[in-house]
Amino acid sequence: MRSPSPARRGGFTLIELLVVIAIIAVLIALLLPAVQSAREAARRAQCTNNLKQLALAASNYESSNGAYPGGSYSNYNGGLPADNNCGTGMAPCDFPENFSVFVRMLPFTDQAPMYNAVNFNLTSGNFENLTICGVRLAILTCPSDTGNDPVPLIPGTANASFNSIATTPGAAMPPGNWIQAYSSYAGNCGTWDFGYATWKGPTIFAMYNGTIYNDSTVRISAITDGTSNTFQFAEHSHSKAQLNDPYYFVSDNSWQSGRWYDTLFSTLYPMTINLQGSMAQANGPYGYYAITVANSMHPGGANFAFCDGSVRFLKNTIASWTFNTGNTDSYGNAIPDGAIGAQQPNGEILYQFGAARLGVYQQLSTRAGGEVVSSDAY
Repeated sequence: MRSPSPARRGGFTLIELLVVIAIIAVLIALLLPAVQSAREAARRAQCTNNLKQLALAASNYESSNGAYPGGSYSNYNGGLPADNNCGTGMAPCDFPENFSVFVRMLPFTDQAPMYNAVNFNLTSGNFENLTICGVRLAILTCPSDTGNDPVPLIPGTANASFNSIATTPGAAMPPGNWIQAYSSYAGNCGTWDFGYATWKGPTIFAMYNGTIYNDSTVRISAITDGTSNTFQFAEHSHSKAQLNDPYYFVSDNSWQSGRWYDTLFSTLYPMTINLQGSMAQANGPYGYYAITVANSMHPGGANFAFCDGSVRFLKNTIASWTFNTGNTDSYGNAIPDGAIGAQQPNGEILYQFGAARLGVYQQLSTRAGGEVVSSDAY
């Protein structure tokens, strides 16, 4: 008697295999955005923590010194010498601005050894301070700011000559592999931002209405708008600087530099602005306005630290003051509707509020404007 033949082994047909592959691909496509969203949420949480630590460090600084740290301190004499140095009797440097607010706060961010390594008898631009410029601080690095990696400083190139480190005319960078690190954050200088190159005395100094700016000594008692309604720090993405200021982005956001476009921000323009201005525009009366904008690589907005230590995510759609496209200065910069211009001795026109109506965004940047801001407005 013949034994029955064994059952034939089953298998997948080509069509069945393709269907399974298609289903797996669909599931991956559905899962990937969720994974990316979870990763971005984690990055944003780390960024929020960084800003909170900075705000607390500034508060501790104020408690110890009687005022919040300034954006930069310099004994700039009000003129611009021919060699662009800081003035008579000072160590040579290309920029009158000196050490940034973050250098001043080092002892309050667990970085006392680095603070002790700074030579404050010189400037942030002298070669003797090359050591600190290449140190990347985690507290100044937003994980989403992917263009924030340090870069090498190459002597004799724009990489170095436009950096605050290449300052002594005719001097050579000392031997070594020097790098420049950056900051993803900046201090709030208010609705306007000026460098020492446009310093004209008390008129311009009075236009600073933020909490951290050139030569500032703002006490907590001066924040009459309320610490919970006033910006202290904000995101200031180095990645965005590559778009807004491609010619100088190598030096933009240098963490140790107190230049107003490196470690300070203003609310002159909204977060969504992408100016990519010409060189003439970039050197307008507002300084390098294209890179003094608070912005981030987070979708939809940016994180802001307030003077009370809280951190909030503000959407790009937050109400800002209005601009009329025909309302521009001689450089082609847009100015807020209703702003009043005051001509300076050199013919330059600088604008003050006047009848300009502040948006919620601008109101949150002023320390003593007396505005009433509803919590549901942002």
